[in-house]
Amino acid sequence: MKKIFVSALCLVTLTWACQKEEEKVKPEVQKSSQLTAEEQQVADRMGAAISLNDFQQMKEEFKKSVGSEDTRAVAYGKTVLEQVLSQKGCVGIRFYFAKDKEGKTTLVFIGVDKNGNDITAPVNAKTTDGAPQTGGGGPLCPRNC
Repeated sequence: MKKIFVSALCLVTLTWACQKEEEKVKPEVQKSSQLTAEEQQVADRMGAAISLNDFQQMKEEFKKSVGSEDTRAVAYGKTVLEQVLSQKGCVGIRFYFAKDKEGKTTLVFIGVDKNGNDITAPVNAKTTDGAPQTGGGGPLCPRNC
């Protein structure tokens, strides 16, 4: 019985310690992603949610205008999107059409500040080498749809 009690106490203590460690990390992440009121107003004007029906119609219209092997979409994960959005002063993301190493059309992206400028200055960067965080290299559709 004593061994069970000691094991349970150790488990509770370990769980509590892990939760406290998580709390130390979380405020930094939340703090870096918060926007000023002015930045929030700009971010709120950058695009809008659209209905699924409108999305599907727009997608189909575009599909009619390109060849069957042309890029129709590029996917990006939450991790890289959050890395770009978490930069100091970042209120949105701008996507650019680009060509990958194989010559296929793709999208690359960069953070945008409250003045509508791409974040290119190292002073606003949060990467270890001092460069701004950008994104690219997402899987292309039709290959990966």
